[in-house]
Amino acid sequence: MSRNDVIRVLLADDDGLVRDGLAMVLEQSGDFLVSAKVENGDQALQSLSRDVPDVVILDIRMPDMDGLVCCRKIKERRPELPVLMLTTFQDDDYLAEALQAGAHGYLLKHQSAEAICLAIRNAVKGTVSFEPGVARSLRVQTIDRKEALLEGLPSRAKDVLRLLVEGCSNRQIANRLYLSEGTVRNYVSALLQFADVRDRTQLVIWYYSNGHSHPNRSGSHEEG
Repeated sequence: MSRNDVIRVLLADDDGLVRDGLAMVLEQSGDFLVSAKVENGDQALQSLSRDVPDVVILDIRMPDMDGLVCCRKIKERRPELPVLMLTTFQDDDYLAEALQAGAHGYLLKHQSAEAICLAIRNAVKGTVSFEPGVARSLRVQTIDRKEALLEGLPSRAKDVLRLLVEGCSNRQIANRLYLSEGTVRNYVSALLQFADVRDRTQLVIWYYSNGHSHPNRSGSHEEG
């Protein structure tokens, strides 16, 4: 693999053993180069001011500046840069905050090296990844509140959104719903406007992270 094919990673974790161990695992795979290892969010931002990697991995709990605050600051400055949250805690509140901050995934430290490597590759491609237990939690939360979230959308637009969230391409959506690709593109454009986001990845994040009706479209109340 040439250097141009290597995915450059900024890794932030206050636990030196975790930080060094994960860096070693990533670099031994041959697909990754850990361009910087830092101890907290403040150091991560300083590193980004000097050199921008392909993906950032942030521990949620860190001193001085935690991963959630750092993720929000990164997205304010470089919204295109994928960020993955790495943590010991499968916590619904952390998960919601990570998604609202714009993270491309919420991974647990007990996951296999293969799963973490795959999540990094997916993040670079613009795909959101979750550890299976986290994904199940997301599905439960989304099922419980999806009608409020999708209030105001035509039924066919909801069908397009659900297939898009599943990872289907426009052609696959068109085939499954017996629509033209042009019609699907129009629906996707309308969905982006509805959710007030820029692209498909942000639309998926919006779908999973919103636990209530969209602002300005929730009618007389919001569901918490």
